[in-house]
Amino acid sequence: MRRANLPSRVGGTSTRGVLRKPLAALLMLTAAATLTLTAGATAALAANPPRGNPSASTASAGQVRSFFVPVPESPGSTTTIKLDVDLYTPATTPAPAVLLAHGFGQTKTDLAPEAKKLQAAGYVVLAYTARGFGQSGGSIGLDSLDGEVPDARALVDVLASEPTVHKQNGDPVLGAVGGSYGGALALMLGATDPRIDTVVAAITWNDLAQALMPGSAGTVTAPAGSASAGSGSSGQALLRDFKSGWGSRLFAAGITPTDPCGRFTPAFCALYQNLISGAQPSTADRALLARSSPSTVLSGMHAPTLLLQGLQDNLFGLDQANANEQQLAKAGAPVQVQWFNGGHDGGGIAGTDTIIQSWLADHVKTNLPVPSTFTYAVPPSATAFGQTITTPGYPGLDGVGAGQQIALAGPEATIINPPGGQPASVTGLPGLDTSSVAGRAAIGLLGAANSPAEQAQFVSAALTDPIVLAGAATAHLRVTPAPGTTTPTDALLYAQLSVSTGDSMRALPGGVAPIRVTLPTAGANVTVTLPATAWSFTPGDRVTLTIRTTDSQFEGATNPAAYLVAVDGPISLPTVAAAATAQNAGLPPIGVLIGIAATLLAGIVLIVIALVRSRCVPQVADGAPTTTDTLTDSTGVNASPQAAADTAVDLEGRDVREAPPLEIRGLTKRFRSGFIAVDDVSFTVERGQVLGLLGENGAGKTTTLRMVAGLVRPDAGTATSFGASIGPSAPVLSRIGCFIEGPGFLPHLSGRRNLELYWAATGRPRRDARFEEALAVADLGGALAKPVRGYSQGMRQRLAIAQAMLGMPDLLILDEPTNGLDPPQITALRGVLRGYAEGGRTVIVSSHLLGEVELTCTHVVVMSHGRVVATGEVGDIAGDANELVIGVTNIETALTAMLALGVDRAEAHEPQGIRVAPGVHRVDEVIVALVEAGVGVTDMQRGRHLEEAFLSLIGATEPSA
Repeated sequence: MRRANLPSRVGGTSTRGVLRKPLAALLMLTAAATLTLTAGATAALAANPPRGNPSASTASAGQVRSFFVPVPESPGSTTTIKLDVDLYTPATTPAPAVLLAHGFGQTKTDLAPEAKKLQAAGYVVLAYTARGFGQSGGSIGLDSLDGEVPDARALVDVLASEPTVHKQNGDPVLGAVGGSYGGALALMLGATDPRIDTVVAAITWNDLAQALMPGSAGTVTAPAGSASAGSGSSGQALLRDFKSGWGSRLFAAGITPTDPCGRFTPAFCALYQNLISGAQPSTADRALLARSSPSTVLSGMHAPTLLLQGLQDNLFGLDQANANEQQLAKAGAPVQVQWFNGGHDGGGIAGTDTIIQSWLADHVKTNLPVPSTFTYAVPPSATAFGQTITTPGYPGLDGVGAGQQIALAGPEATIINPPGGQPASVTGLPGLDTSSVAGRAAIGLLGAANSPAEQAQFVSAALTDPIVLAGAATAHLRVTPAPGTTTPTDALLYAQLSVSTGDSMRALPGGVAPIRVTLPTAGANVTVTLPATAWSFTPGDRVTLTIRTTDSQFEGATNPAAYLVAVDGPISLPTVAAAATAQNAGLPPIGVLIGIAATLLAGIVLIVIALVRSRCVPQVADGAPTTTDTLTDSTGVNASPQAAADTAVDLEGRDVREAPPLEIRGLTKRFRSGFIAVDDVSFTVERGQVLGLLGENGAGKTTTLRMVAGLVRPDAGTATSFGASIGPSAPVLSRIGCFIEGPGFLPHLSGRRNLELYWAATGRPRRDARFEEALAVADLGGALAKPVRGYSQGMRQRLAIAQAMLGMPDLLILDEPTNGLDPPQITALRGVLRGYAEGGRTVIVSSHLLGEVELTCTHVVVMSHGRVVATGEVGDIAGDANELVIGVTNIETALTAMLALGVDRAEAHEPQGIRVAPGVHRVDEVIVALVEAGVGVTDMQRGRHLEEAFLSLIGATEPSA
C-alpha cells in the first residue's frame, strides 16, 4: 500500500462517530418497483467519447467525461463486454481517486450527486455501471470473483493510467466506496487488489448464502434421558429459512420483459428458481454464492476499512458487519465499525456523505491511524431520546460483561403452524421503512390480522432502571411437541424482541430470528440469539419476547404442526459502556478567533448576550422588549435554575411545589393601532402535559406565547410559572426554554459552536447543558460542524429546537416547531416531545398542523380572534373517541359489511370513507369484516378528526358583520 503527502482536508471537518439523517444520495436504499441498494438523483452527463481509457490530451479538470471500458466477459475469455463509465476530475490535479460502486438495479447516473460532491472536495471520481445493468454489457453475477470483481480491477487500471490521478510508486492513490451491492464489491476489490488504499462498505453482506438463508439462530441442547437433539442442519431445513420476500425483489430487479432469467447469469437464474420452488441448494449452488461473498477473500485485506451497518435491516443485519469485522481484524486490516439508525428497512443510510468524506480525508489524503473506537446509534422512542454513543473498542455482538439479566414471565403456550404455513404472520415488508410512523402503522394494520394461535409472548416486569441494549440478546426456551403428536417434525420458529410502553408495543429494529430445532419426542432446550440491535429501555418499559410459527418474510415450514413453548430462564441484554465523549469534537479551533478584529469580537459578544437574554430567540417587532431568561436575580447574583422554587408560596398562597408550570389569568394585549390581539385569555398547563395551542392565523397564539416568555408586557392579566410571576429578567425564566417565530444564530459559526457560546454566556456549568441530548434532537449529523449560513430552513429549525432544550428546562415552549421539517423529522420530533413530557416536564406547542397536534398533544387550547374558545383533552375536544374513520375503496359495500357485522352505527364519510361506531366489536374484527367483503382499507383513525372539531369551534366564533 502507498501513501502520499497530500493536503489533510479539502473542505469539511472530521465527524467520525456521528451518524444521523440522510445528507446525500450515496448508498441510499430504495425498495419500490425494484430492489435499489443505493440511491441518487438522475443527472444528464457529458456525451460519450470513443471507448477506452481517456487520454491525457482529453483530460480537463473540473469536468465529467463519459466513455466505455472493455473487459473480458469471463476469466481467460477473448470475448469482451463494455462497462459504462463516468470520470469526474476536480479543479486541481493530480488528486487522489475514489471508485464508486452503485447499488443493485442502479447505474452510474444514480451516483452522480455523491460523485460531484467528492469531485468538489478534491477527488478524481470514477463512477460506473456494473455489468448486467444500464448500458453496460454482460450478465449479473452478484459481485462474482469471476465477473464484477475483475471488472473493478480493470477500472483501477484505468485510474492508474489517468494523468489527473495522484500516483505513489506508479500506483494510484485510491479509495473504494459502495453500499449493499456496491459495498460487497468494495470489500472484495480491496481484498484482491493491493492498490486500494482504503475501503468504505455500508449495509452489505459477508456470506451471501448465510445472509439470504440464515444459519441456526437457536442452539439446541438434548434433554436428559433423550436420544439426541440436532441443530436442524439439513438442506431442507436450511432452505425454509430463505428470505423469499427479499430474494424475489432481488431477482425482479434483473429480469426483462423478454427473458425470465433477465440479465442474470444462467447459474444464478437456476439457483433462484431452485430456492423459490423449494428445492435444496446444491453443492454447486453454495460454491456459486461463496464466489460472491467477501468472506471468501477477506483474509487478503490490508487496507483500512470502515464498516457502516444499519439497525433497521432485515436483509443484511448487524451480524453480517460483525462477521466482516472479525475476518478483517484476523487479517490484520485496520477496521472501524459504526451502527446507525437506518438500513434496507429504515430509509437507507444516514449522513454518509460527511462520514465518508471524513474517512477518505483521513485514509486517502493522509495516513492517519484508524481509531480503535466503536460508534453506535440508539433510535429515539416514545420515552427516550435518540443518541449516538462512542465506546473505546468494538465488542462484537455479545457486548461487554454478562449484560443485564431480565426475567420473563408467561405460561407455557401451544402454538400452531397452519397447513402450508399460511396465513403467515406479518412482521415487516421488504424495503418498508419500519422506523417511520407510516411504516409502523402499515405493519400494525397488517399485523392486526396475525393469528394469535401462531404466537406466544413472554413479558418482563416493568423495568426499574434504564438499560441501553447494544448487541444480540439471548433467551432460553423449552420446545416440546404438542400432546397427540405421534411423529414430531423439525420445528421452524421465529423470535422477535419488542418493547411495551404503556398500552403500546413496538418491535425493536433488526427484524426476526429464525429458530430451527430437530425436535425429539421429549422436547428440547433452545438458546435463542435475537437479531443484534440497539435500544434504550427506560423505567416502566417491559421487554417482550414473541415466538411465532410463521413469518411472511421467510419461506416457512409447510407441514401442519403444534408445539408447546415455554420460557426457560431470563433474557440477557448485552450492553456496552460508553466512553467519555469529547464535547468539542469537530469544532473550529479556538485559535481562529484570536485574529478577529476587536469590533467583530464586540459584535459577537453583544449578539451572544442577546441570545442568552432571550432564550426564545424570536424575530421581534420594533420596540418590543427582548430581555427574557436572564440568569441573575434582582441583586445581580447568578440565579439557580431552581431559583423560582425557593419561595415558600406562590401568588395564590399555594406551596410552590404544587404550582403548575404555567397559569395565565385574564391576559390581554392591545397594540397601538387599537387592535386587540389577545383578549382576556386564561388557561392552566399542568405537569406532564403536551399542550397544543391552536388557532387560525391572527388568532393571538404567538402574541400569547411572547407574553408568557416575557418578550411582550401584557396590558392586563398575569402569567405565572411554577408560582412565580413571568416578566423580563424574572428568575423563573431559567426554568423555561422556548423557541418563538424564528431562530437567531451567528451565521459564520458552526451549529454546535452557536449552542456552546450561547450556553457559555449563561454562566452555568457546562455539565448542566446536556448537549448530547439536545443535539440528538437536532439530528444534524456532520452539519453541526458546518457554518449556520449554509443551513436550510429545516436545519435552522432543528438547531433552534435543540437550543431551546439546552439544560432540559422544566417548561418547553415551541411556536410552529415543525416548519421546514420533512415527515420523518416531524415524526421523530413527535416522539421526543411526548417522551419529554412523560418524564415529568411540560411542553407547549403552537401549530397549524392539526393532524400533528392530534398525534402529539395530550391537551389543547383553541383560540380564535384573540379569545379562548375551548380547552381540554384532545379526545374530549375531538369528541366521539370510540368511533373509527376508515378509508375504503367501496363505500356502499363497506356499509353493507358493517350492517352485517352488527356495529352500533355506520355512515358514509366523504370523500372516500366510512365512520363506524363499532360497539362491542374490536378494531381488528371491523377490518377483517371489510376485507372479507372485498373492500380495500386505505387508512384508519380513531375518533373524530381534530380538524373537524377545530373548524366547528372557530366557525362558531366568527365575528358578526
